[in-house]
Amino acid sequence: MNIFYVPPAQINNGFAELLDQEAIHASKVMRAREGDKLTIVDGVGGRYEGIVRRITKKSVQVEIKDEQHSLPPKPQLVLGMGIIKKRDRLEFAVEKAIELGAAQIGLFRSEHTIKENVRMDRLESIAVSAMKQSLQSHLCNVEIYHSLDIMLDVVTVDNILVAHEKVDETNGDIDYKSVHNSDRTLLLVGPEGGFSEDEIEEFVNRGADLVSLGPNRLRAETAVVAFLSQFL
Repeated sequence: MNIFYVPPAQINNGFAELLDQEAIHASKVMRAREGDKLTIVDGVGGRYEGIVRRITKKSVQVEIKDEQHSLPPKPQLVLGMGIIKKRDRLEFAVEKAIELGAAQIGLFRSEHTIKENVRMDRLESIAVSAMKQSLQSHLCNVEIYHSLDIMLDVVTVDNILVAHEKVDETNGDIDYKSVHNSDRTLLLVGPEGGFSEDEIEEFVNRGADLVSLGPNRLRAETAVVAFLSQFL
């Protein structure tokens, strides 16, 4: 199933207009023709079935025949991840986090962040692709924060869970009941080298739970996948 993303501003009076890369993908890659059926999501819970009515060099106009709207799934999982050095691994983590259901992603500079190599335009494109790939209709918001403290102050959640490699498995169980009874839970994963002792102390002071992802030492991007997979 091929799904196309059209933001709400481009959906009016029973028609949706595909522009830029979405229009190119529909007309050039998928070779859509007038009369073909398309499925569209708007990133805010809307899902539309429509028929292609007009194709130009820069746009594809779709007449909407059916639409459905859904609320964001509960609980919402917010991923906080320390920025890692290799951009391809960071982008992999963002992509897989969204496919696994992250509603929001905050990338932050931590004490162990070695190098920042983040392209916001690529992350936004990845967010759209991952939403479509996983058949979701809500677009994940990806933000970059200059520090961990700023992210913790800005992001509103009910629970904070921190993946920490030094937590014993027997004492680092995830409280699934608490997560599922909440509206929003923040899942924190550190960069290369994990979190510093000062950062761990800050988490504890904010009421966070330190949890184990198992006995194996994981790369940051692998930890993201392992963490979010706990809630499928």
